[in-house]
Amino acid sequence: MRNDIILYALVCFLLFLYKTYYLPSTPSLLHGAGLSMLGIAVSIFVAFRNTQAISRWWEGRVLWGAITNESRHWRDSLEALLGPEAELAGSGLAQAKQRLLELQVLQAWLLNFELRNFWRSDARNAVDALCHGLKVPVAITLQDSMKLRASGIGELHRTQSISEWGRDALLRCTETMTNALGGIQRIRNTPLPPAYDVFIRLVCWLFGVAVYLDFLVAGNPLAGMLLFLGFLTAERLGSYVEGPFDNDGSSFCLPMDWICINISRDLLGHGHPLSQLPSSNDPSRWS
Repeated sequence: MRNDIILYALVCFLLFLYKTYYLPSTPSLLHGAGLSMLGIAVSIFVAFRNTQAISRWWEGRVLWGAITNESRHWRDSLEALLGPEAELAGSGLAQAKQRLLELQVLQAWLLNFELRNFWRSDARNAVDALCHGLKVPVAITLQDSMKLRASGIGELHRTQSISEWGRDALLRCTETMTNALGGIQRIRNTPLPPAYDVFIRLVCWLFGVAVYLDFLVAGNPLAGMLLFLGFLTAERLGSYVEGPFDNDGSSFCLPMDWICINISRDLLGHGHPLSQLPSSNDPSRWS
C-alpha cells in the first residue's frame, strides 16, 4: 500500500492546510444523512468484495489440499496395486512405479509455475533435473505431463501388471486431480471485473475524503484520518486476497511452494532434491 499511503497522507495534508490557512470556514463535502448513506453503501460494497475475495482464496487452498490428498492416494494406490515386486530394485514394476510417482510430483510443480507465471531458480533447476531423469523435455507442459501419466497407466494394464479394476482405480485418482486443476485455473482466469474494482476504490476514496473533511471541520482531524485509513486498508485487503496465486509472493498468496515441497516429500522421500528446497516463514521469500 505504499503508493496509497503516500497519496492518502498528501491529500490529508493539503486539505488540512487549505482548511487552516486559506479557507477556515471550509464546508463539509457531505454531512448528516448524505454522509451516512454513502457510508452504508461503501460498507456494503467493501464487505461484498472482501467476502468474495476470501471465498476465492479459501477455495484455492481447498483445491490445493485436494491435490495433496490425491497425490498421497496416488502413491498408496500404486503400492497396493503393484504389490511387493514393485519394491525390488531394478525390476520393471519398480521403475514404472517410480516414474508415475515422479510424474505426479512434476505435475504439482508445473501447476505452481503456471499459476505464478514465473519460477525460482533453485526450484526450476530441481524440476529440470527431474525432467532429465524422466527423459522428457524441460519445457514440458502440464497437459503433456498428464498425458504421459495416462500412458503409464495404460502400459501397466497392457502388460497385465494391473487389472481392469486397478486401471479404473488409478484413472479415478487422475480424475480428481483434473477436477481440482480445473477449479484452480478457473479461479486464476476469472478475477472480479476490473471496472468493479475501480468503482469500489473510487467510492472508498470519496467517502474517506468526505469523512476526513467532516471531522476536520468539527476540529478532530486525527479521528477523520484514522477512519479514512481504515476504509482504504479494508478495500486494499480485499484486492490483495482476491489473487491467491499472485506471482509477487505477497503475504496473501497461497503457500504453493511449501505445498509442493510436502508433496515431493510424501511421494519421493525426504532425500529427493525437490524435498530439500529451502523454506521460510516469510511468504515474501518462499511461499
